[in-house]
Amino acid sequence: MATTTYDRGEGWLFFAFVLLVIVGFFNVVLGLTMIAGDHIYVTARDSSTVVIGNVTGWGWVLFVLGILEVIAAFGVLARNQLARWFAIVMATLAALGHLPVIFGTHPVYSFLVVLMAILVIYGLAQYGGRERTAV
Repeated sequence: MATTTYDRGEGWLFFAFVLLVIVGFFNVVLGLTMIAGDHIYVTARDSSTVVIGNVTGWGWVLFVLGILEVIAAFGVLARNQLARWFAIVMATLAALGHLPVIFGTHPVYSFLVVLMAILVIYGLAQYGGRERTAV
């Protein structure tokens, strides 16, 4: 009989990795959608504005953030502490990056991305650090 032992929080780290890849993918796709066709994404009377800036500019921001989030996710999978902090920053920027878009035409999509980013931050902040020895 083979037994395996798991470090405390190992599941949360893998969960944070998966969610960060998903959030990064969502941001890349949304960024490309906003860059490629403003008229596809925004159907408001003034189709060139989001809450902050214009649609194409915000699309580039989300696109670059998405790529950096996927890179950070693989650093988390490698258990690199610097990548863990970078991933926390990227997840925070992902949540903040969707706040201006949350009032657009797809609020549920942006709300889900913000929720996943918050779960990533929790998983990495709570379980991603070095183990402390009992005093």
